[in-house]
Parts: sequence; C-alpha cells; structure tokens
Amino acid sequence: MRLLSSFRVWIHACAYVILALNICSCSIEEENAMIYDESAILDRRKEIDDFFASDASSPLKEEQKSMFKGLQYFPPSEDFTFFATFSKSLNPDTVMLLTSKGAEKRAMLHYGTLSFSLQDGHNLTLSTFKSLSSNDGILFIPFKDKTNGFETYEAGRYLELDEEPNQEEYLLDFNRAYNPYCAYNKEYSCPLVPKENVLTFSIKAGEKRPILQ
Repeated sequence: MRLLSSFRVWIHACAYVILALNICSCSIEEENAMIYDESAILDRRKEIDDFFASDASSPLKEEQKSMFKGLQYFPPSEDFTFFATFSKSLNPDTVMLLTSKGAEKRAMLHYGTLSFSLQDGHNLTLSTFKSLSSNDGILFIPFKDKTNGFETYEAGRYLELDEEPNQEEYLLDFNRAYNPYCAYNKEYSCPLVPKENVLTFSIKAGEKRPILQ
C-alpha cells in the first residue's frame, strides 16, 4: 500500500510539473510575440525586396524592376516600438476613406483604436480599420508623421497587425511601416490617411521615401 501510495504521489507530481511547463511554454510564446525582434524585421525586408524584384504581383513595372536595388529603410530601432492598448468598437461603422485616385473612395470598417504612450508621456491614439471585401483578420493602420514629404512618402505609410481574438494589447512596431503601392505605381488606388491618424512627431523607422516613382 505504501508503495502504491508513493507511486500515486509521484504520478500527481509529474502531472503537475508537465502542466506547469505547458503553462510556462504558452506564456513564453505569448510574451515572445510582444518582443522587438530585429532579425525578424531584417528577414522580412529581404523577403519584400525579393517580391518587388521578381514577383508577378509586384507593384513595379518591368522597367522599374530592371533598375531595382532594394527598398530604402531606416535602421531598425527599438525606440519606435510601443505597447498599444486595443479598444474594439462596440458597433464598428463603415467609413469612406479618400484614395490616391482623387474622387474615388474606399469603404472600410472603422474597427477600433490603438492607444499608446511616448517616452515623454504623450498619449496617442490611432484608428484601425478592416477590409469589407475580405475576412483576412488584418488590422489596417494608415498614418502620417512629421517625416512625410522629406524622409518618407508624402502621402503617409501603413502598418498592419494580425488580429487576435480578445487580445487587448499589441506591439505597435513602426519598424514595419511600409509605403502604399501607389508610391511606386500611380495606377494603384490607395487609401489616404484620415485626419485622426496624423501624428505630430517624427517616426524615423520603417520604409523611407521611394527612389523609384
């Protein structure tokens, strides 16, 4: 009986350890998704360069591809990553965003807001949008800042996040900011940045002003 009792205690102890390890593993995975990862940023940039240079879906025209040497970026910097609180709209509204095609407008769902704080204590908010034409789970964040027209594309840049159900905090990494396709090819129609997403400071991170027009 003592041997059986000891065996049961050992089994319960092992089960507890396994459960604890599983919980720890999940916590680490969730935490890692919220960590600045410079190598992942650089790998992603390489993938995008390859896509622009050779893919049939690239926004570049064939004559542009022949001259393409890679997109221009600010060096990765953790200074432009922020933990942002996501507030989903209780009743998301359909809004009409102006586009690069003048009178043409793009219908999108105003899905919620991301709120974050700068190191100097300033609190900022960005509206997030979702496509009405696809259920891709992407949070679309168009924005402008003080670098537009100088170091970055004059019409603004975009960020995207993968929506996670019931997630209330995201890593807002401006190192991943990219130019709309119309920055490279005027045949594309791209949503313009709404007034509420115009930031009053310089974001020297992400993609720079395109060389090819």
